[in-house]
Amino acid sequence: MSISVELSNLGPLKSAELDLGDLTLLIGENNTGKTFFATVLHRVLAAGSSAPWQRRWHRREPPPQVREWMGLVLKGLDTDQISPDSKTLKWARNLTEEALKEFGESVREATSYAFGADPSRLRRKTASRSAAHCFLRIKNSEPSWEIEVRFDSEEVSVKPPDPKSWLLDFLESETTQQRFRMLSGTRFPRSENQFDTLSVDPGRFASEASYQLLQSWPRNAIHLPADRSGIMQSHNILASATARQAARAGIRPIEIDTLPGTSADFLSLVLEIPDRELYGRGRESSLVPLVEQFENDIRAVIEIDSRSDGVDAVVATTPEGKFSMARASSMLSELAPLLLVLKSPGLFVDHLTIDEPEAHLHPEMQIKVASFLAELVNEGMGIVLTTHSDFFVAQFNNMIRAYELSAASNTTHSFDLPAIDRSQVKCLRFTRENGWCIAREIGLDRIDGIDESTFTDVMRSQYDKTAQLVNRLLETS
Repeated sequence: MSISVELSNLGPLKSAELDLGDLTLLIGENNTGKTFFATVLHRVLAAGSSAPWQRRWHRREPPPQVREWMGLVLKGLDTDQISPDSKTLKWARNLTEEALKEFGESVREATSYAFGADPSRLRRKTASRSAAHCFLRIKNSEPSWEIEVRFDSEEVSVKPPDPKSWLLDFLESETTQQRFRMLSGTRFPRSENQFDTLSVDPGRFASEASYQLLQSWPRNAIHLPADRSGIMQSHNILASATARQAARAGIRPIEIDTLPGTSADFLSLVLEIPDRELYGRGRESSLVPLVEQFENDIRAVIEIDSRSDGVDAVVATTPEGKFSMARASSMLSELAPLLLVLKSPGLFVDHLTIDEPEAHLHPEMQIKVASFLAELVNEGMGIVLTTHSDFFVAQFNNMIRAYELSAASNTTHSFDLPAIDRSQVKCLRFTRENGWCIAREIGLDRIDGIDESTFTDVMRSQYDKTAQLVNRLLETS
């Protein structure tokens, strides 16, 4: 990915900085800010596909030179001979500055919504006051731009891309040309002068331009939070209660307790998925065999079951029978949301943020889940996850070694596990130093992979204690 995120004095974290990978692991001790940072990352990524911030600037009509330029590009003429005038460059700079500022404000609003708190209350607390210099900095390399979202004020500062480079990249991109050809009513120019005075709809132009600014952003990012198991086990009750409340609308006021945005979004997702046909038309076919194999490994198929009361339920069909989430094992309650998301064709998810995917899983199953997630990454899915599992990290390290071995010998080896490219993986380690929570990106070695000392140090200490106790017992006998 071409995205990096830096955080200062936000939530429990004094500092954190990360270049996002196709697979991003957040590791470290409890209460050091992993879940907080994962939530912020998700909101940054999800804001890229949200429509509200784009609608605010959709009336910026392109100047005549941009329309003429588009016509020349679509006719295949050499744009190296084109030099935009100062008016056009000013328009491009103002457009990108305004769009990115609106995007930054959208990120701040989304982060506030996720935690159910005013942005100023998300500032890190010190012994006597809220910390100063509180911001979230987001950088993109393709195209190159940067924004800084303040949480100790309402300021959003922007460093927009170079206007000429941005215009060229935007107008010359194959996607842009295909879409504007469709707007003109033909796939290919019919005549020399067809695009000389191209009429560009301002709303369409703004939409295409915003897509180019965020072309490396996911189209649909979904967060599976730590409380997903409890929500899955109780969502049928919540669905029935919501239906009863809706039936009373107009008769009595509807009273609904508030939830943090992360939990509310996940609950909404779970309530909406039963309305979709699983594995329907349009689902990415490459994921189907992966999901089916994984369901075979867990010996359960996650399905939607129609109940007599009209409320569809999520159920797990196992060799022992069909069970609702309330009666299913904790393992199935944890994994069901992941499988539902992947099996629902209307979601088209291309990025997942998962809090502790190893929760409630036996080590053998943890290894299988790690392998399954790696296969999703190899199919183009972006994943951010928090984990406390040494089995999880060790399996990712083995998959990195498998890739390195295959690359070094230029052959394909069968190690009964998928291989993953080390360059796709990023890891951030969270620690507590002098009472502050700090996160640092750690490098990946081609042999050692991800540094496992956060786990092995504890194992070594426990082993030493075990050896001392066993020796004392032997002495007494």
